[in-house]
Amino acid sequence: MDDREHPLSPNLGGPASGAAVPPVDYFDWYFPRLYAGVEHDLSQSGFQHPWDWSALAGGSLPDDICSQFGEPLDANVWVADREGVAPERVVVGHGVTQCLTLALLAAMEEGSSRRVAVEMPSYAPASQFPRLLGCEVVPFWRGPAHSGDTGPWLLDREGLAEMLGDVSAVVTTTPQNPTGWTMRADDQQWLADACAEAGVGIVADEVYLDSTRGTPDHRPFFTYGEHCLSVNSLTKCYGLGTLRFGWVIGSEARISAATRAMHNLQSMLSIPTLRLIKLAWPHLAEPLALSRRRREQNLPLLLEVLAEHGIDWTPPPSGIFGCIALPGDCDAQQAIEQVAEPLGLLAIPCTMFAPQLANQIRIGWGASPEEFQQSLAAFDEFLGRLT
Repeated sequence: MDDREHPLSPNLGGPASGAAVPPVDYFDWYFPRLYAGVEHDLSQSGFQHPWDWSALAGGSLPDDICSQFGEPLDANVWVADREGVAPERVVVGHGVTQCLTLALLAAMEEGSSRRVAVEMPSYAPASQFPRLLGCEVVPFWRGPAHSGDTGPWLLDREGLAEMLGDVSAVVTTTPQNPTGWTMRADDQQWLADACAEAGVGIVADEVYLDSTRGTPDHRPFFTYGEHCLSVNSLTKCYGLGTLRFGWVIGSEARISAATRAMHNLQSMLSIPTLRLIKLAWPHLAEPLALSRRRREQNLPLLLEVLAEHGIDWTPPPSGIFGCIALPGDCDAQQAIEQVAEPLGLLAIPCTMFAPQLANQIRIGWGASPEEFQQSLAAFDEFLGRLT
């Protein structure tokens, strides 16, 4: 039986196969709207960096882009060098979603419980996937300490502590989607210590974590113990999502298991993807720098519009998106469908992450200043029509 309270929210529950494989209903809502063309798009959680492949390739792409022979393509070495770990502690895979699967298979000890605690709110593929591996998914909460708080969002330690004796792994996302908040340092240390004591593995989806590089919030879970695995990719912070390149970092023993899982599930990586990633790899600082400039340019404008409508909101300290409660406790999905869409405006109803967020929307501010100002005008009108 699916454990959810809203048709767009993640489908949690027991092991699933065949007709019981859970859909990602949010995709059916979002993709048709996005692909139909959006005049004012505030829905993007990933940074859209203008990569120039011709320039990176020196004028033209290499003739051997599909050949598995030639120069070495040791992608785990690229990741290891960048993160300061041994290559034996890295396995690469086909994007974050597959790497979460590899990490969970490595995190669960042989013969352990097939119950997995998954953080809510969360993106459906990051919370539903254990069901396809024969696991039961049980949720734990990371949210505001008090009703009406906008950040930071805190771990429900008491609720999670009650689960640790009967789960084999904990799956968390930091920074959290849709809030943009990283896990608070004391919560992160508590979680690492509690799971170590209980013999429970941690799988951390850190696909947004590179937005915090150079700040105290950049705390990859793989640094917290041998039971912790970090999953990351070039998707959200670097604008390379269509290449589907991700990785897992953990202890050598865990990564050995994850590597065997990768060989069973995929055998080898896409050679064209690896050759394109190798071209982009020396330039990864560029999208991070540009996204920070966009934040500095665009976020103050968003705060001004919210203040004009009497909305008190604290943005997360990094990144290019966050979730905002709409005035009057109105239903966000209905507001988007009935009020925003006629204005050519698209944002994300946060019910896609948890039913408890029914009155909140996720806003992205990573667009160019010109595009964002135009979208803000539509957003200003949208808020005006709600009040």
